[in-house]
Order: sequence, then C-alpha cells, then structure tokens
Amino acid sequence: MKRKRTIFIELTSLLDVILIMIFVLLMQARTQTAQAMDKAEQEQQNAREISREMAELQKSKTALEEELQQQEQEITRLEEEAEGLRRRLNSRELVLENSLVLTLSITEGAAIRLEKSPEGEDVIPYDWENDNYAYNRLRSLLSGYLEEAGERSVFIIFQYDREGIYKSEYDMILRAVQEVKLAARQREIPLSFIEMDVQE
Repeated sequence: MKRKRTIFIELTSLLDVILIMIFVLLMQARTQTAQAMDKAEQEQQNAREISREMAELQKSKTALEEELQQQEQEITRLEEEAEGLRRRLNSRELVLENSLVLTLSITEGAAIRLEKSPEGEDVIPYDWENDNYAYNRLRSLLSGYLEEAGERSVFIIFQYDREGIYKSEYDMILRAVQEVKLAARQREIPLSFIEMDVQE
C-alpha cells in the first residue's frame, strides 16, 4: 500500500505576498485617483478660466458693438453734415457764377488792393499829400467792373484793420464806393457793399 504524502504550504509567506500585492494595487489606485482628481481640478480651473475669458470677451463684444453703433451714428451725422455742406457749396458756387465779387483791402505800404473773384488784382498807390489819383483810379476800376457785371449781382467787400488804416484813406475809399453805388442804383444793377473790420 502506498503512502499518501502530505504537502504543507506555508501560508504566512503567501499571505505576505498577497498583502504586498494588495498594498501595491491600493497605492497605484490611490495614485491614479489623486492624478484623476488633480486632472479634474485642473480641468475645472481651466473651465472657470475659459468662463471668465468668455465673460470678458462678451463684455468686450458688447462694448465694441456699442462703439460701432456710436461710430455708425457719427458717420450718419457726418454724412448728413457733408451733404448740407455740399448743398451750401453748390449754392455758393451758383451765387458766385452769377455774381461779381470785388474785395478792397490795404497793403502794408498803404496802397489800395482791389481783387476780383475768382482772379485778377489791381494795386493802387496812395499819395498822402494828394489822394486824387487813388480816388479817380479806384472809382474808374470799380465803374469798369460794374460795366463787366452785366446783369450779375455785384458785391463789394471792404476789409480793413482799424489799427492799420488812416482815416483819410478810409474816407476816400468809402467816397469812391458810394459814387459807384449811386451809379449802380441808377442803372438798376444790384450792388451790395459789405464793410468788415478784421479785428472784430
């Protein structure tokens, strides 16, 4: 008869190995859990950051939309203003085409300058001792331009600096203009005289 052999297994060592393996697995699980939690927290932080950025972008978008609306309103206002200026400019050009504009002024040497719009200039020397030449020349030039005007309206503009003109010269110019105004009235030519002190 054969004898049965009994095999003794040392459970303590096996139990130690199993416990070590369980410990290692638990540590790995704990590490992975911590990593997953860190990752989730990082993702939450990223999501919060993205939300903040989105909110800021939304604010910026709203501000830009408001600014754009204001710019569009400003553009509309400027276009309307430009259209008004264009109309006034067309009216002014139409008036100038049908008018003769003469501008009287005094040069630095006390000579009299007569400018015809849009081109042409006459300079009349002024003699303090005898202003007859200046008076006759100015009256002659103004009368000649009045003849050229035909049916157009005539505007005579006298620009002067009250501190840079002598009374005798001022009075002489006004005398010549008054004579020309009288001649224009007699011939039914519309003439307007505008006197302007550049210091005012």
